Amino acid sequence: MVLGTEPVFVKPLPPPKGWIGHNKSEVGLGRIPEHLVNEVRERADIVQVVSGYITLKRSGARHWGLCPFHSEKTPSFQVHGDKQIFYCFGCGVGGDVFAFRMRHDGLSFPDAIRALAREFGVDLPVSTEEGHGSIAPLHAINDASAAYFRGKLRSPEGAPGRRYLSSRGIPEDLIERFQLGYAPTGWDGLIQHLDGKPSALQSAEAVGLIGKRQTSDGHYDRFRNRLIFPIAEPSGHIAGFGARALGDDTPKYLNSPESPTYKKGRVLFGLPLALDAIRKKNRVIVVEGYFDVIALHRAGLTEAVAPCGTAVTVDHARRLRRYAREVVLLFDGDDAGQKAAERSLPILLTEGVRVRAAFLPVGDDPDTLVERSGPEALRACVEAAVPLLDHLIERSLKTAGDHAWDTANVVEAVAPLLRVLVDAVERASYINTLAMRLNLPVKTLETAVQQSAGQPAHRAAVASPATQIPQKVDVDSIVQVLLCALATHPELLPMLDKLQQEWRPSGEAGELLDTLTTAIRGHGPQAISYLLSPAAEGISESLRDALSQIVGRGDVDTLITAERAIQDCVAQLGLRQLERKSRAITTRLESCNDPTELESLLEEKQQTLALRHQLQSQMEQV
Repeated sequence: MVLGTEPVFVKPLPPPKGWIGHNKSEVGLGRIPEHLVNEVRERADIVQVVSGYITLKRSGARHWGLCPFHSEKTPSFQVHGDKQIFYCFGCGVGGDVFAFRMRHDGLSFPDAIRALAREFGVDLPVSTEEGHGSIAPLHAINDASAAYFRGKLRSPEGAPGRRYLSSRGIPEDLIERFQLGYAPTGWDGLIQHLDGKPSALQSAEAVGLIGKRQTSDGHYDRFRNRLIFPIAEPSGHIAGFGARALGDDTPKYLNSPESPTYKKGRVLFGLPLALDAIRKKNRVIVVEGYFDVIALHRAGLTEAVAPCGTAVTVDHARRLRRYAREVVLLFDGDDAGQKAAERSLPILLTEGVRVRAAFLPVGDDPDTLVERSGPEALRACVEAAVPLLDHLIERSLKTAGDHAWDTANVVEAVAPLLRVLVDAVERASYINTLAMRLNLPVKTLETAVQQSAGQPAHRAAVASPATQIPQKVDVDSIVQVLLCALATHPELLPMLDKLQQEWRPSGEAGELLDTLTTAIRGHGPQAISYLLSPAAEGISESLRDALSQIVGRGDVDTLITAERAIQDCVAQLGLRQLERKSRAITTRLESCNDPTELESLLEEKQQTLALRHQLQSQMEQV
């Protein structure tokens, strides 16, 4: 078995704070009963699930393929059918079948459970759906309405929408990809499509598709003579709609109102279509509008998304950080676009996002730039993006003079941005560079940064679980082998009875061993899959990721190999402890003057040496 002796380097990738299913109680006791979660886990074979996304080839007890979470040419992504887990040697990502779907499809934990339950025939009670009461009818009405709008765009009534799309240079393949639609000019087309059923009308009103008439009974269609942009979620549901007026109606853009399915400060247009490209490039391009996203797709930049009628919010930033480390802001080159980018910067920095900015030529938006200069011009603009914090620092320095007041003004402008940097190394590097440029002592600038906005800089580092810096978990090679053998063959747990209490590892290694043995007693063969699931409790994110790497990298596959590994590890842990004990006895013997105590120490040392010899003999037989 090949395992390094250095501490395991962990890349914690927890779900955003506040997501349902962040801990077990919210799933087991709140919305989805634990026994149903376990049933989905047992039915959803991870090899079958992953094979639906990438090509896997079997080699021994494992399946290998190209990692779907980062770009690579040689397969480093492995799936363990026996353990029901996955692990990538290249990017360090691992987990169970739920974790795979969450990461690949951008789902919350409950949505991953529901998606797999549908695919593998596990009936979940309607009461487990999110929101007040059941959200399922609202999703259904959004999905049905999206189909209605798509059909209308292709009907004779949709001629205005088709003409407008043609004038914007939108090809048919992108119309289909984004599922664009058209809302006719009539006041009740959608209502008639829904057959006027009270339950359907109630759901349509709840999501803002129709409104109640003010002067008479009945309802009216809220979207009329508008091009429709369905706003889809990675779960496959339509969250809401954006609608652009094709006549003189105001406002020009009208979005769905807040509802159980649509949260303006969280949704991102184009996200499901962008996920594959985001994973490959490890970046997200954020633009300002629906047509901007489509224009970037025309240019082959499919990792583009856009907020819907709002500036970038904290929820947007947390969601973006879940998918990628880097965000490129592509905004208009005028003053309004520059200010919009600057307003977004502290929000994104606080969530641990690295932010670049690219500004379009003044007067251009992405689709006009593509029409005028071709897709390569838009690609060149994006690739020329610079770190936005560096840009703002340089701009402040260029406008500063030599007076002390000018230096103070620069620090006043920049310090709040440095304060919210999550990565301590990045923050220190910026502070050192700026201190040198301003001819200031580093300590003085550090103090100014801490005091900016009246809050110490370190508070930003704990703003969100999704922004925590990778940690090192100290698990030596002996315990790594032991953990891997037990995870692969949990039926060998009784062999640990020979591990005396004083031989057991301490610290994080001991915590991992105790956690695994407890899970084996409670979950049997499903123990490792359970521990690497977002449903697991009693294990921190850093320890879970360490366990994922240890088990993913290990190669204790056969029963006889695991038996020998456990026997050898128990002996090595015992020898380690007995060596320490022997040294301690020797030290006491050197200073002992009491004949009775001396005799006792000699006897204890003899027993220790005998036990050491016994363990060494066992190791030679392994």
